[in-house]
Amino acid sequence: MKSRLLPVLLVSAFALGCGGSNAASTARVNDAEKFRSSLQGGDAPSLAPQAFAIAEQELRLAKEASSSGDATGADLHADRAIAAYQHAVVLARLARATQDEAAANEALAQASERMQAFATQRRAMDRDADDLDKKLRVAREAQLPPASGPADPERERARVVAAQSLAMQARLLCSAARLVSPDAPGLGDAETAVTSLEKELDSAKAKAPIDAAARARAACLTSLTKARRASSAGSSDKADVLLSELSQSGAAPKTPNAVPSDLAPSRDERGVVVTLRSIFQGDKLTREGEAAVKDLGRVAAAHPAFGVQVVVHDAERPSPSDVAVDQKRGDAVARALVEGGAASSKVKVEQAGARAPLVDPKDVRRRERNARIEIVFVAPTS
Repeated sequence: MKSRLLPVLLVSAFALGCGGSNAASTARVNDAEKFRSSLQGGDAPSLAPQAFAIAEQELRLAKEASSSGDATGADLHADRAIAAYQHAVVLARLARATQDEAAANEALAQASERMQAFATQRRAMDRDADDLDKKLRVAREAQLPPASGPADPERERARVVAAQSLAMQARLLCSAARLVSPDAPGLGDAETAVTSLEKELDSAKAKAPIDAAARARAACLTSLTKARRASSAGSSDKADVLLSELSQSGAAPKTPNAVPSDLAPSRDERGVVVTLRSIFQGDKLTREGEAAVKDLGRVAAAHPAFGVQVVVHDAERPSPSDVAVDQKRGDAVARALVEGGAASSKVKVEQAGARAPLVDPKDVRRRERNARIEIVFVAPTS
């Protein structure tokens, strides 16, 4: 009896073992299918198609092995399918991140381009506004003031000082116009008027020619403006560029021993003005002064469209001998500029005497500040 039951028991045990193994392999295959279902609507199929295809193949092989009763093969392929799906997910996330980065970089590049375009437009608008402002100032300066009426002696003396200053300004404006263009419209008549005005001022008449001085200044400024309009020197911001360069370099060129100068160059109707002081011993340039002026000559060489006006100012009204010294000083500055690289044909020396003071010449303690050399880079355009 026992011998008959033994084969039955063995067959039953084998069947149970196979059934348990198939159940386990089916569970792993189900896990793989569930993992795949969780990826529906995700990026893995589209962004990592090759890795996803490998996972699909492994899942198909797992199902085939399970159907054929190969539990071990089913488990192996199911595990490989899950790993491949996970790998596809990682690759898809990386691809998505790369796409997002590329899109962000493209957006940043477009934003940068728009910002640069806006900045360019803003600079153009600022230049236009500056040009309009300059033209408005010139127009206002060119307008003649109303005729002056009678005045008491003290006020008349003040008018004489003002007339002298206006006449000097007129002389320098006409000189600047000649540097821009010797054929500037109205220049000859304006210079004739200035010369006549200076003679009238030197004659010490009781009545100050304040109205004539205002007209002379307006005529010289008008001539300078017309010369610039006719100029072919190009961009109208040349003076601003030069002013910026000189400002960044500290106004005056650097020398081993600093030459006293204004803290920064300035602008006036003529152009860019650099002021130097204490650069002479007698009528000759000091070594430091000569080096500083030659440096400015190199600046002139780098900006050949600009004429250079050298203006010699005195602390107080010069004597005839002082005038002779001033002429030698102006010539020394002009020579140093040319040696530095400035074109001799574009350098012009003017003597202002004490007719353009910065402080009251009667102020004994401060009037020495009036003694100075102005090196004016005459702007070729407005």
